Amino acid sequence: MDRKKTVAGQLITYLFFYRILMAFLAQFVISRFTILGDVGAFLYGLPHEKYGTLSMMLDKFGWKLLFMKDALGVFIVSALHKVFHFEVLTFCVCSAIAYVGIRRFLLAAESSSKYYIALILLCYSPSFNIWSSIAGKECLVVFGMGILCAELIKLYKGESFRPGFLFFLALYLVMVLKKQYIPFVMITFSYVVFRQYVKIPYKWDVVLLLGMIAAVAVGMYLLRYQLDEYSFFAQDVFRVSARSTRNHVFEAQFDFFRKMPYLMPLAFWGPTWTECYKSPLHLFSFIESGIIVLVLLYMLRGFWG
Repeated sequence: MDRKKTVAGQLITYLFFYRILMAFLAQFVISRFTILGDVGAFLYGLPHEKYGTLSMMLDKFGWKLLFMKDALGVFIVSALHKVFHFEVLTFCVCSAIAYVGIRRFLLAAESSSKYYIALILLCYSPSFNIWSSIAGKECLVVFGMGILCAELIKLYKGESFRPGFLFFLALYLVMVLKKQYIPFVMITFSYVVFRQYVKIPYKWDVVLLLGMIAAVAVGMYLLRYQLDEYSFFAQDVFRVSARSTRNHVFEAQFDFFRKMPYLMPLAFWGPTWTECYKSPLHLFSFIESGIIVLVLLYMLRGFWG
């Protein structure tokens, strides 16, 4: 038990240095093979006609800046870059910010379960660490979700829920930068609180799960026109700003719903087998996704027993 706890603590500590290494790798190696998203915009406030320098952003948006998704991310990261000046150093700072959230999550999840080490090792996955160690809003989102998940785990364990500054900061960042996560965060917190106060057999969790799925399905039906319209907008954004190489998949009305059974597993897994031929990075991501899926299936095998 003590040895396992020591190993877990060492792995969590080494993760910090591993992520710093990933920041250097992204800056000096990965950037030679692919474009690191919109790093330029986050470092320098580019393009200037949309964001501009820090002072220009403040003059243009004012207090609204605090509630604008991309603009807030650009403002925070470009402010960090102005302080630390060197790109690779800014990458390291962004990596460290995300590490704070990951560390809080892993420490909160500490247990004697044999799966705990596996959970820590999953946090070493290369793609996750590379893309959350560059100058972008990903590091802020990982930080926020790590803090929220840590508090959720503490609540699940029956510990007193005392949200502090970091909790509200994390909630704010996720609400602005990834507001689509908030409904699921709220549902999960509500479920854990419900389980704390209502003692029912765990087999009824299946009924609760089906109820939540039904609620989401009803919500998607009521918002079907808005979701359909946004799907066309989103695929154009990824092709222009994220430089996606995939063709348009939404061509007719409600293609978003018709193609969901195929596209959702694809989005979860990552690159297709065909795309793996085009880039070693795609191949590594493909293998990493496969390992993660196998580990999750192994961890869940006891649930169905």
